[in-house]
Amino acid sequence: MKFFFLIFLLIDALAMVNAQNSEPDFRWSNSYYYNFAIGDSVRFNDKNIRLLSVDHQFTRLLIGRDTLNLRVARRSLATSSNGIQLFVADNRNVANLTPGDPAHQLLTKDALVCISSDIKGKWLNPDEFIFPVSYNNGFSWRGDEDSYIFSLSKKNDNQTLFSYPGIGIDLHDARGIEKHWLVAIENSTVVWVEESDKYVSCVLLASNESPGIYYVYDKLFTQTVEVRKGQKLEKGELIGTAWGDDNWGHLQFAVVYAETAPGYQNRFTNCVNFFPQFFGLYYRESFSLSNYFSKGRIEFGRQNPQNGNVLNVSAFEENLGKGWKACSWNTAEKLDWVSKNEEGNVRISKTLFEGTPAECTNPSDFCDYEINVRNGVYRIRGRVGDVEFASWQKLEFEGVPAGTFSLGAGEQKWTSEKVVKVEDRKLTIRIYSDNTGKTLAGLSELVFQQAY
Repeated sequence: MKFFFLIFLLIDALAMVNAQNSEPDFRWSNSYYYNFAIGDSVRFNDKNIRLLSVDHQFTRLLIGRDTLNLRVARRSLATSSNGIQLFVADNRNVANLTPGDPAHQLLTKDALVCISSDIKGKWLNPDEFIFPVSYNNGFSWRGDEDSYIFSLSKKNDNQTLFSYPGIGIDLHDARGIEKHWLVAIENSTVVWVEESDKYVSCVLLASNESPGIYYVYDKLFTQTVEVRKGQKLEKGELIGTAWGDDNWGHLQFAVVYAETAPGYQNRFTNCVNFFPQFFGLYYRESFSLSNYFSKGRIEFGRQNPQNGNVLNVSAFEENLGKGWKACSWNTAEKLDWVSKNEEGNVRISKTLFEGTPAECTNPSDFCDYEINVRNGVYRIRGRVGDVEFASWQKLEFEGVPAGTFSLGAGEQKWTSEKVVKVEDRKLTIRIYSDNTGKTLAGLSELVFQQAY
């Protein structure tokens, strides 16, 4: 009898061990990050999560009996399954767009997945965290800047690609003045304050609650920095205001994880993908919100000061209500673009980012731009052409032809206004490019308005 009792205790103990959560690679508040190789499984809240495959920007996971195929959440939100909230923070294909980029070094296997320990999807405890920009002077954030986490970006030479580390927030209206104060995201300690010149400073904070989590506040206005090394900060305490760079007034905010505090030179190594958490802090909502338009002017590829770094070259997101229709063949989930003086345009060609690790070929001879609208009748026109090169393009609005244009280098032209009917809540602009790949297509502007 004693023997059977011991067997029972052993089985019970093994079951309790099996029910425990697997140890994460790191934790940030209620957010647990796990690296997966294909075939790996972890156990979380009595559920098994297994990585099945990785294909371009998509990561296929099995949770209980549910199979999910998720994009890396560069500017998209979390998913719910079997009582678990999760998103894909990174995968090897997205990281390989910019090989060796230090921002991706938290990825050590095929995919990095973040899982919430809160069944309500509160990635960060709302009582302990606050959005890092004060609302007191009318600040608002839409999140449509091109400077989002792991956005494929260009350096000043317009050729070298890199993965944007963190999130850049448009604060151009506050550049060099005491407006839109930046605040401590949680109770934390100032690790260092570095001045890169008389205008620009950077501050590193260490989380008091989550060991190894650090917050980078970069592009601060040196003259307004309020903190010093070693200072203990409470959530919401003032840090400074933004300056930006030579062209654009903004804050570059990043979350990094490291066993020891990073120095200034490697402050963007080991970047944490935190867009869903950031979205939740601002909107107090962890799941997707839909944005709709009744009229608008959308500009493509214009430089930072003119358009708040809203290039409009990235994939459609429901929470933004606009973007290029996501395609599985395009791991970067964005199109090429050019900025020249105060003008710019999106560039569409058969092969994108040619000669770089991000190179990809469009199996079709068109791309679709979508705008969330209410069903109804709309007036719309567009400006086509490239600010540098000769171009050829054909445009359609909701299937209605808007013209075919063969233009010289630097030449741009408006289409005539078209009246179209929308019945699926999406105003679709289709632009065709030269299917031989010899000439690119350009789109610089759209203007639309609901007629009735």
